Amino acid sequence: MGMTLSSVRELAGSHRVSRHTTARAMRVAQIQHQNGELEDAREVQQQLLPRCGPAVPGLDYAGRCRPAASVGGDYYDFLSICDGRVGFAIGDVSGKGIPAALLMATLQASLRGLAISNPPELPELMGCLNRLMYEATPVNRFATLFYGAYDPGTREFTYVNGGHNCPIVLRGNNVMRLNEGGPAVGMFAPARYRQSAVTLEAGDTLVLFTDGVSEAMSRGMEEFGEERLIAVVRSGTHLKIADLIESVFDACDDFADGAPQHDDMTLLIVRAA
Repeated sequence: MGMTLSSVRELAGSHRVSRHTTARAMRVAQIQHQNGELEDAREVQQQLLPRCGPAVPGLDYAGRCRPAASVGGDYYDFLSICDGRVGFAIGDVSGKGIPAALLMATLQASLRGLAISNPPELPELMGCLNRLMYEATPVNRFATLFYGAYDPGTREFTYVNGGHNCPIVLRGNNVMRLNEGGPAVGMFAPARYRQSAVTLEAGDTLVLFTDGVSEAMSRGMEEFGEERLIAVVRSGTHLKIADLIESVFDACDDFADGAPQHDDMTLLIVRAA
């Protein structure tokens, strides 16, 4: 018996539904695969960030990075230098997602290689790092980076600021901003950097942050700002540093009041005793 026109239409329709269902299932499987890869990348990136650093007499310090997405371009680090000093770094790579995360890993490996085993003077270190990043990245990629080395014997903190948000030293009612340095690394070749130093006195608090903290947005498109950051840190002098960092993140979340945030948030805080 031949097929009727109605049955042909039904069969064609069922084939279209079947193709649509198959295509949709393939898209879902692809998205799940990509999400799985992003989760793997997130775990790898989190492993690159230090959970703790070397014990330093007279210092309490900690850091935390909270990516806006699965992976991000923010970076912080603690480095045990062979001459007895301890290095503190914080950076913010341009861009988002996987490309920024890859550049962040390159930045970390390059800085550690230069700083740990045979540390040059800080301006020379930053100049070498800038050249490495410039040669290894596209022209539209760069990273702001602040790097400092603390000497437990003299309490001197020597630093270079490569285009990063100025870290803050809180000493009583005084606020010092650590701005000496040069351009973001990887932006120009060659680039020159200058170093400066501050002696950390008992009670001083050094706050290093990325702009995801200071520029956290409220529903009314107002920025959290450095003054609010300073106020939260000053109100937490009784807290351990790890708890103080959580207090700052909580304050940012309360200020945002559910507004979506599109930038990574990273804090590194050091308190001198």
